[in-house]
Amino acid sequence: MIFYPSKPLTLIMKLFFLSFLMAFLSGAICFAQSRQEIDSLKHELSIAKHDTNRVLILVELAVSYQNTNTDSALKYGQKALDLAQKIKFLRGQARAFHRLGSTYRVIGDLPQALSLIYNGLQISEENHFYYESTRGLNSLGLLFLNLNDGTKAVNYLQQALKSNQLVENSEEKEEANVLIMSNIGRIYLERNQLDSVVYYFRKAQILDRKGILRSSPSHISNLGQIEFLLGNGQKAMEYSQKAIQLCKQNNDHRTAGTVYGVFANYFKELNQPDSAIHYSKIGLVESQSIDFKDGILRNSRLLAELYESRDIQKAYEYQKIATTTNEDLYGAKKIQVLQKTIVDEIDRQRQMEVELVTHQNQLKQYAFLAGLGVLLLIAFILYRTNKQQKRVNHLLHRQKEEINHQRDKAEKTLTELKSTQSQLIQKEKLASLGELTAGIAHEIQNPLNFVNNFSELSVELVSELLEERNKEHGERDEELEKELLNDLAQNQEKINLHGKRASSIVKGMLEHSRQSTGERELTDINQLADEYLRLAYHGFRAKDKDGSATRFNSEYELIMDKDLPKIEVVPQEIGRVLLNLINNAFYAVNARRDCASAVQNAADVNYSPKVVVSTQVVDNQVVIQVKDNGVGMSKEVQAKIFQPFFTTKPTGKGTGLGLSLAYDIVTKGHGGTIECESVEGEGTTFIVTLPIQNS
Repeated sequence: MIFYPSKPLTLIMKLFFLSFLMAFLSGAICFAQSRQEIDSLKHELSIAKHDTNRVLILVELAVSYQNTNTDSALKYGQKALDLAQKIKFLRGQARAFHRLGSTYRVIGDLPQALSLIYNGLQISEENHFYYESTRGLNSLGLLFLNLNDGTKAVNYLQQALKSNQLVENSEEKEEANVLIMSNIGRIYLERNQLDSVVYYFRKAQILDRKGILRSSPSHISNLGQIEFLLGNGQKAMEYSQKAIQLCKQNNDHRTAGTVYGVFANYFKELNQPDSAIHYSKIGLVESQSIDFKDGILRNSRLLAELYESRDIQKAYEYQKIATTTNEDLYGAKKIQVLQKTIVDEIDRQRQMEVELVTHQNQLKQYAFLAGLGVLLLIAFILYRTNKQQKRVNHLLHRQKEEINHQRDKAEKTLTELKSTQSQLIQKEKLASLGELTAGIAHEIQNPLNFVNNFSELSVELVSELLEERNKEHGERDEELEKELLNDLAQNQEKINLHGKRASSIVKGMLEHSRQSTGERELTDINQLADEYLRLAYHGFRAKDKDGSATRFNSEYELIMDKDLPKIEVVPQEIGRVLLNLINNAFYAVNARRDCASAVQNAADVNYSPKVVVSTQVVDNQVVIQVKDNGVGMSKEVQAKIFQPFFTTKPTGKGTGLGLSLAYDIVTKGHGGTIECESVEGEGTTFIVTLPIQNS
């Protein structure tokens, strides 16, 4: 087909379309297969174990040969059809029919092509093979394009798009969408409707997101034709030259025949007949090499026209080729066969519509009868249900009363449980306070001893000072007086210091025992850990007052991170957590010591109890570890330690709420974590992490 420049486009339209062409060219579609791909398919065919796979591979080989060797394409397509029919592989039959139809369209046997495509489409539609229906409708669109019926061609391609929407998402579905959009654009290009060409080519570009198809010489040639219509002859020729190079690389004779013909038309329009004749002859040879009738017709017509004013004999020869080819394509017999095939297909579709209407009417009748039966059944059920309704209502009333009674009973029980839970929690807090009391008493005793000692010493110093001052003026020793006053002042400072120490211990005890307000404040975790470690230790020792060699004793150590920042926590709550973990650690080492003493285990003869509390900063979090070398825990016990009321201590020794409360305080109250690592017989480590906030 020769493209002639139509009415001038506006400058804006030209600029838009040129920018679009350059963008779309970068993702151009490539439909050709290399020789390597054909060899790969033949290898797959030789090792295929199932006949269904062999059918599909044969169809792909037919696709690969369509533009390079139509005889091979027909051979593999027919083999695929024969095998598919033999094994009754309907999907394979549909694909083989479509492929054979496409190949016959290339060699110009349009009636045979139409018949085969209709056969494939019938199988696809009857079995709901949506992908195969899409390919068949696309082939019909291209066939009617060959028949110069653009309206029907576009209609079939639009149906192909709708059919493709029913295909499951896959690369094949995307490829089909791109192909169909490009074909619709090609139809509008032949009509010189550039607005529609832009629309459909742009949609094809958007759909080709993954670049599944690349380097299509026919598409690049189409871009050249658009440039020629826009008046850009030089650019159009550049596109054609690129398309010709791709055809040579891919051994694509069919597309080459078309591209050379388009290239020749450019030279004819530019009044360069010698170049036009040269390229048209090449296009004719390429088309004849695979019996591509459409290419033969277009190039022979062009040559006849070009030779008409130069060599009438050659013009006659080429016109004869064109006439013969046109007869093969569109002769009276071919048209009659085409018309008969189309009429048969119309009759088949009408028959399908009649069968569909009949089937629908039958379904309606069945639905009516079924509905009537359902109504009768419902009426019977309603009648029966109505008789039983009073009895059911009476039973429901009794059940409702029973449910209300049980609900009231459950609510009362729940209230009692909540009260008991609150009491147990308070008991746990008081228990921890009781454990602190002995330690606090020990801690207070030390500063009080200092206060008493320095107070007694101060009384003696005052007596000496008064005695010295009562002496006669000449007998008084002023140096001694100054020394006594200085000693007295130092004693007062020490009394004050240890008094404050006792005061801070009492204050800490009150802080621990009072009801928490829940308000966070900047807290020194190192100081908190130090205080509760010492208090817990002395409290535990105070419980064992017999003074014997077996009295509880343990090493303890605080490893502080000196750069640990203050963090916002509720100090009373974190204190309870630390106290619980440290008390548990001392309990564990004491239990191991007692066990070793009882059984005189040789491995634990030199056992030395030790509890280590450490603090550090890791990943913007304060990490507190409480480690002991006590009895440890089994995996089963570790899985339950944070459950409320679970305890391994003897009855009366623990409530089972300590670790449960600690877990809630750390995780729910402070957004941290608490974890346990333990080896039975070796020891346990509790790891508490608290986020650093507004530090």
